[in-house]
Amino acid sequence: MSLSLTVTEAAARAIRDAAADPDHAALRLSIGPAFEYDLQLDTEAPGDTAVTSHGVTVLLDFVSAPRANGLTLDFDPTTPDGGGFTIDNPNVPAPILSITPAELKALLDAGESFELIDARTVGERVIACIEGSRLLDKALHDELMQRDRETPLVFQCHHGLRSHAAAEYFQRAGFRRLYNLQGGIEAWSLEIDPSVPRY
Repeated sequence: MSLSLTVTEAAARAIRDAAADPDHAALRLSIGPAFEYDLQLDTEAPGDTAVTSHGVTVLLDFVSAPRANGLTLDFDPTTPDGGGFTIDNPNVPAPILSITPAELKALLDAGESFELIDARTVGERVIACIEGSRLLDKALHDELMQRDRETPLVFQCHHGLRSHAAAEYFQRAGFRRLYNLQGGIEAWSLEIDPSVPRY
């Protein structure tokens, strides 16, 4: 695997200053599944991927390496505790943004292109649905997985919890424009369309 990783000169200087042997400063960078980071001075272990930038070798285990491709490690000396490392990582999943019922209505009224996905059950959908929404079933799942990862996806359920979980699933699949309807169809009925039955 070809890995691109940048250590800025400021970060390299901070690492060398902290190392007992500045000529052999190796930094282990571990990246967890939720993109939490751990940095520590270390020596290379079997199976590590080693990348050198500005004279500093960064060591990554096999799980962290793909999560680090394209990453930039910098050092900010102005933090309140006397300085700290900053990480810019293009692999961090896009956030799931909340969208209000009024904002969703504005998108629908403007004819914006997006998928409105209903994460409820078939039975709930029989009771009430937002016009234009599509039930998240296997067929829709498979269709979405073939789409461009920049396709805007708006998720809704009864109150917003299941739809958020569905959005997290598509976030892990690499989709970058994800929205969750605040308050779900309940809020839609209360704030936008009282003809949608409440249950």
